[in-house]
Formats: sequence, structure tokens, C-alpha cells
Amino acid sequence: MKILIISHGYPQTNAPLNGIFEFDQAKALKAYGHEVIFASIDLRSIRRKRRFGKHWTKKEEIPIIDYSIPLGRFPDLILTFVGKLAIKSVYKDVVKRYGKPDILHAHFTMMGNIASVIRNKFNIPLIITEHNSAINEKNIPASFVRFAQNTYSQADRLIAVSSQLAYKIKSIWNFNSKVIHNIVDISIFNCENKNISDNFIFLSVGNLVHRKGFDLLINAFAHANFDDHVSLKIIGDGNLKENLQQQIDSLGLSSQVQLLGRMERDEIAESMNDCDAFVLASRAETFGVVYIEAMSAGLPVIATTCGGPEEFVTEGNGILIPTENEEKLTEALIKMRQTARKYDRQAISEETRKKFAPQTIASQITEVYVDILNSKKIERKFNEKLNK
Repeated sequence: MKILIISHGYPQTNAPLNGIFEFDQAKALKAYGHEVIFASIDLRSIRRKRRFGKHWTKKEEIPIIDYSIPLGRFPDLILTFVGKLAIKSVYKDVVKRYGKPDILHAHFTMMGNIASVIRNKFNIPLIITEHNSAINEKNIPASFVRFAQNTYSQADRLIAVSSQLAYKIKSIWNFNSKVIHNIVDISIFNCENKNISDNFIFLSVGNLVHRKGFDLLINAFAHANFDDHVSLKIIGDGNLKENLQQQIDSLGLSSQVQLLGRMERDEIAESMNDCDAFVLASRAETFGVVYIEAMSAGLPVIATTCGGPEEFVTEGNGILIPTENEEKLTEALIKMRQTARKYDRQAISEETRKKFAPQTIASQITEVYVDILNSKKIERKFNEKLNK
């Protein structure tokens, strides 16, 4: 099948995580045998350095058409209006170079809404994979509820990346969605033997934003009162970096807690091989790819019941605690310090790889593609009979 993936961006040197979930899926679908074209409609602000305008490129043998229009924090109405103009232009170029796609596969609410203009004009089935973590927040703005209602009503099939997300979509918008987890490119996250020493390293990875709960984690680490042999390393960048550094300094943890900044994925994989356990105290997630990467590296994890990890964190691979609970997080850190080396790291890695392997997820997505195309064929035959 010829699949047009529609995303808000693609991984680049200065933004390696931009569109990473979508691009990992594109690679897996290509490896599964599909012809994949990747369309990037990049509406980020002018502060995000990149090449503006429309151009073709290629990454890991996947053709990418990138239309970069510097907008930023405009209202959704303006973003979708501009995005729909952009996708029309992009679609023409795709068809001219590769022919009409069989399937449109958009990711996130915004891109799903933008892609609907192509679905409605050219009668191409639209699949939307929803990742939006805002849906798992306690308070969802009414404007977003209306926007998502309009978006989901135009999808031929809806995919949710976790059961919790599927439940919220059903309870709020009354749309059914098929649960298919994110594809995780775990090829560089390998379980390697670690030299046993007196030092113990907790690792955490994520954007330094409120939702990731690093403020909770730093406080909990302080309350655990570890000796100097225990440290916490945090990889990531974001608007809370200065606040978190001030928090670390004020708690007297500068010798034990380090903010390491943004790293490439291969650097993150290397860091995972050097640590003893992974922890992320997210307030909300739709899935939690970084947990999967950590477990692929054989690390036991501490995770929260934030909407994604509940589906894959068990007693055999880690500790699951409530969100927004510093006391439980402190207890989990202390327990993990005591028990981390009792986990079977090889078993954690093997089980994770089997469950979230790109080929496994690509097969599940292909089933959705086949189902919608078969349904369209039946629908066309029925309409032809009616018109005779």
C-alpha cells in the first residue's frame, strides 16, 4: 500500500525528537513492505531554527516533503486554516511525484483536522492516531473538546496509543478507537552487562516541563536522604530548566542531582547503559515511549499511573505509583535503591522487545489499513448496485 504519513515535523539535527513517534512508525511501515511518503507540516514559531518554505528531502530512505511555516502560538482556527492550505499544496506535489496514496495517516488532533481536507476532497481514507496527552489532563478546555469532536468525526478509523486514552476518547466524545501502542525504535537500546559498584545512578529523561513532574522527583530524591553514592541524572531541556536548577541548589543536591541538557538518542542509550534504574514522575502521558526505551535497555523503572505506563509496568519490571504523590515516590526510590539489582534485566529487555517490536506494531496498523480499504470496496460495490 501507498501510505502518506502526515505529521507536525520530522527529526532533524537541531530537533531530534520532533515528530519522532511518527517517523519511527514510518520506518516500521516501510520495513513491513509499504510504500511510505512522509509529509511534515511544521507550524512552529520562527524561534525554532529550520529551513522555511516547502522542500523535499530524504531520511533513512523515506521521502519527506516538509512545509515549514513559522507561526507558533496562534489560535487553533488560524493554525488549521494555514495548515489546510499547506497540505493541499503538499498533496499536489506528492501525487505528481509518487501518485495518489491509498491511505492518509495523520498523527495528533491538529494534523488529523488538517488532513481531513484531503480526505474529503479526494475520498482517500483517513486514519488518525491520537497521542495528545492533554486528553489525559483533569481539565480539558471546551475549545479543544469542540475541536476534537470535529476532527474525530472526519476520521475513517481512530487509533489510540493507550487503553486509558481510548477510554477518555469514548467517554468524552463517544468515538471508538483501536488501541495500538506507539512504535518504538529500540534498536539502539540494548541490555548490556553493567559493572557492579557501590555507586547507584537513577536516570530520568524528558522535556523539562510541568507535565513531566521533575519538581516532584527532585523533592522526593531529597526526602529519600540518600548518601553520596546515590545520584540522579536528568536528560532533557525545557522552560523549567532554571527553576529546577534553583530547586536543586536550594535543597543542597548539586553534588548528587545533575541536569545534563538535551541529548541525541544514541547518547541517551549510552547513558542508560551506565545507570541502575529509570524514573519518571509524569503527571500525564498518553503512552510513555521513554519507559519502553529504558526497559529495552534492561532497566527496572519507576512510573506513575499517568495514562500510559499502567499497561506495561509490572512487578517484574518496576514500580508503579500514583501521580502527584511525593511520599509514594520517595518510598519507590528507596525501594528501588534496595532491589534494583535483583531484577532480571535480560528478561525485562526481551519481553519489552517482543511486545513493542516495530514489526509487531506495523502488523497491527496494517490490519487497520486493510480493514478500511475492504470496507470502502464493499461500500462502492453497494452504491454501484443501487445506481444500476
